Amino acid sequence: MSDEAAIANAAIAGEFGPLERYLESYGFESLVLRWSPDAATLAVPELAFLRDYWLRLPKAGALARFDAIDPLEMRPALGNVMLLEADDAADDYRYRLYGSRIAERVGFDLTGKFTRDVPTHPAIGLFFRVCYRACAQRKVPLFTRHTPPTSVGVAYWSRLVLPLADEKGAARHFLVGNVPGKGYPI
Repeated sequence: MSDEAAIANAAIAGEFGPLERYLESYGFESLVLRWSPDAATLAVPELAFLRDYWLRLPKAGALARFDAIDPLEMRPALGNVMLLEADDAADDYRYRLYGSRIAERVGFDLTGKFTRDVPTHPAIGLFFRVCYRACAQRKVPLFTRHTPPTSVGVAYWSRLVLPLADEKGAARHFLVGNVPGKGYPI
């Protein structure tokens, strides 16, 4: 089993220690990860809005349906939204939409590219893949706050990963809110 698979399996089980240690080994600190975040955790208005939007979407089993997403209904958060889909092996994820505010802040647009293509640091791509894989398996929202590489010029990113069901009910798509921060409130 690869390190990435072992880290993902631990996260699926609710154990984030291996992921935290992996990122710390590359100098990334201040990691926060919370399954099924409550309102207090989602103090960022765009993320609270997206969670409420996701909860209102029509369901396929326990998950909101990907085909029910309406960008116009996400207007308050749209520039901070990413939509992703798993590749055939479900070991990498393509950005179908990469929010304009995110792209402006980081200086690149990943629309149409994969998490392996994130140009900042390979550890960040692994972090994203582990989060998406674990979220797909658990089928519940995941809140993360992480410190990106200094080249990004953001103190931290607050992210909410919301799994979405495909036509067969599998969690192969994700609605993700990603908002930059200037301090460390959590």
